Amino acid sequence: MIKILPLLVLIMSCSAPKEVTDNSFSVIYKSEMGGAEKPGHLLIQDNETYIQFIESLKLDESEYAKFLAVDFKKKNVLVLYQGQKNSGGFGIDIESVLNENNSIIVKKIEIGPKKGEVATTVITSPYCIALIPKGDKIIIE
Repeated sequence: MIKILPLLVLIMSCSAPKEVTDNSFSVIYKSEMGGAEKPGHLLIQDNETYIQFIESLKLDESEYAKFLAVDFKKKNVLVLYQGQKNSGGFGIDIESVLNENNSIIVKKIEIGPKKGEVATTVITSPYCIALIPKGDKIIIE
């Protein structure tokens, strides 16, 4: 029985999902304006596509410093879109990133105006851009 216990502990620790450390993902930009009309995501896996995406944002030059060079051998760029909204007070962010059997599981947070809170009457399209680890599969929850 004593010899089986360490083996059992080893097997259980290998099969449990591993949370990616906090510094392995980072949100590099968020905005309420400029996202896609429909909710969804965009996964960018190479530098050429990343540059085209940044240029499509039509940001002020002072904003470009936030978009540092990305090592696409280790990271991907994930863009989360909340979709078009009829007022301000909405946003989207990443709560956590897990690595389970080389599948990257991204848990997103969608924010909306609180009940009774005054929000601007303007059409918004919230989105966020994050660096996440490479993986065989990306799952957005």
